[in-house]
Amino acid sequence: MPSHFSTLGFAVKTREDFSALAMQADREGLSIEVPGQGYYKIWTPGEGIELWAQLDQEGYLIGLNPHFNGEALMSIGLVKRVSRPDDTELDGAFYAWATPGDDPEMGLYPFAFDAPDYRMYDALHLPQLANAQLAAFAYEIKAYKNEEALRATGKRMAAESCIPSGTFRPGPTGGRIDPPESRVIYYGYVLETALLTNPVTRRAFYWARIRTLGGEVDLVADPEIVKGTIVKDGIVGGQFWLSGRLK
Repeated sequence: MPSHFSTLGFAVKTREDFSALAMQADREGLSIEVPGQGYYKIWTPGEGIELWAQLDQEGYLIGLNPHFNGEALMSIGLVKRVSRPDDTELDGAFYAWATPGDDPEMGLYPFAFDAPDYRMYDALHLPQLANAQLAAFAYEIKAYKNEEALRATGKRMAAESCIPSGTFRPGPTGGRIDPPESRVIYYGYVLETALLTNPVTRRAFYWARIRTLGGEVDLVADPEIVKGTIVKDGIVGGQFWLSGRLK
């Protein structure tokens, strides 16, 4: 299982690796004050990579979250804020609907996404319509040359589809997940793709802008877990963690 950081080319395998990366983001990052809570330090070393270090009011590091800044945008309906037991003061997520109409509380499907700059939206009144740049960090991913190749595997997923797996448990004993998790199963057409190089570590990672049910999403993946070859106009599918920033 890749980490959210290896997905962007950072070899974070131990607590010491995580601490070293957080301290580097603190040193290199641009400071953004969150009044009464602390600071974010956003480090953007290049190739769309963003690392968001978190500092409390005394200046102590309390967290670090990754994001990938791409060009994909999705129209969403922001419904409510999501907090989880292990969150820091600067962590947070949103529960939303994909591609709503005039009502932000109705759309194609509900989902949750983590926001690395969550506390910057403290003044935001919900529910409301918004645009989000969503980055899907792959846990599992498989690439197909075309829809015929996808169908040949016996999979019944549509070429553009989403299962919001972080919002409910399947099966007769399932039910709603509360608080919702920022996980989805996406299938989508590849609009653009590239094998990028992390400027800091020189490690490679895959990026693709995909069209899926609800709109466009930026996808990133550790090359070690990619099955098949990601190609433009092909199809990708898999399980992902969602990070998002409002635009």
